[in-house]
Amino acid sequence: MQCPQCGAGYRVGEDMLDSKIECSECHRVFVAKTTAGRRIQKPDYTKAYIGFAVAIVVIISIFVMLGSSGDEPVRRKKTVAEVPKTPQYNPGTHPRAIELAKWARAFGSNNQLILNTHSDRRALAKQLGVELDRADPNAFTNTLQQHASAELLREMQCDSAQLDSDQDMSASTGSAKLYVTPKDGDARFKRNTRGTFSVTFSMEGDTPKVTSFTLLQKPVYSAGKDPAVKRYEVNEQIAEAESVTITDSGGTRKVQESKPGPMAHWADATPQQREMADKCVADIITSADDNAPGGLFNRATLKISDLPDKQAVIPRVLNAMYERYEDPNAHNMELSQLNRAMANWTGFAVNYQVRSSGDDAKDKKERQSCVRQWFAFWRRYHKDLSEWIDESDDLEGDDGGK
Repeated sequence: MQCPQCGAGYRVGEDMLDSKIECSECHRVFVAKTTAGRRIQKPDYTKAYIGFAVAIVVIISIFVMLGSSGDEPVRRKKTVAEVPKTPQYNPGTHPRAIELAKWARAFGSNNQLILNTHSDRRALAKQLGVELDRADPNAFTNTLQQHASAELLREMQCDSAQLDSDQDMSASTGSAKLYVTPKDGDARFKRNTRGTFSVTFSMEGDTPKVTSFTLLQKPVYSAGKDPAVKRYEVNEQIAEAESVTITDSGGTRKVQESKPGPMAHWADATPQQREMADKCVADIITSADDNAPGGLFNRATLKISDLPDKQAVIPRVLNAMYERYEDPNAHNMELSQLNRAMANWTGFAVNYQVRSSGDDAKDKKERQSCVRQWFAFWRRYHKDLSEWIDESDDLEGDDGGK
């Protein structure tokens, strides 16, 4: 027989056909004769399984709907048309910066229209110190373009402009920097250099109008090309200068020295100036004597005040130094007074040591160096003393800076 519930098979005697049997697999109780001699198939639970799965899905869906409902009804998502985003600018990409760069480029391209529309004529005329010609609107832009302060804007190219702050992107007035670089093939400037202009502006609609411009940083010129550096004319009477490293009481440093030689009178000196120069030098030398009249040095040197008189007397002082150059220790006091006079007239100093160190060779070497320094100085600045600069600067000239 087989269990009508699960199909498990059993063997029983005939005397048990009317007995109730409990299936040991599914525990179903049945009468043995009801299935004796028949093959019972195991029940098909497929439909039950499908029904059970459908029920579970329904239950889960109900819970999801209940959980998402909350206190508010489910709203349908509205479709919103995309609004174009406002462009994001920074001080270097803002339209105001771009327009200011156009203004700078207008100098080199002779764009009168941009110079007119982007310039505050009244403010710039005041800065440049020029009068506005109301009858001729182009007269001002011509003056602006050719003005000396705009030279680098004409000669170089403006690569970019940058507003000074975020506020300058929206305020009615502002300031910015313009950056100019050399044009291709312009050998006047060093490579990878640039100049910087500072500009102020006011807004007229969407157009910035420049109210002032100032050169903040000059580009670096190639050697000998800077027009602001005056070229000097060397004194051909004096030997070419050399850069020498010395060590004295002032420390170790580099100085310019020229070999001393005889110095004639200044070529442009009048007879009166030549007489005055010789008399002045004689009095300075006399003042070195312990028996000299008091105040002689001051009386001799204070008469020499203007540049022509200095140009007349200094060569004669240098000539007196040259005459005492071979034995500076023997002429120490005279050289000291000559050095003192030169320092008073020029404002230059060579650290001449009057006091003896006890080492004659050392004293001679240092005092002779001082004389050579004076000759090198006058070789460079004999034309205009007001132009003398510190020796540590790079001096450029017809003699290669020496």
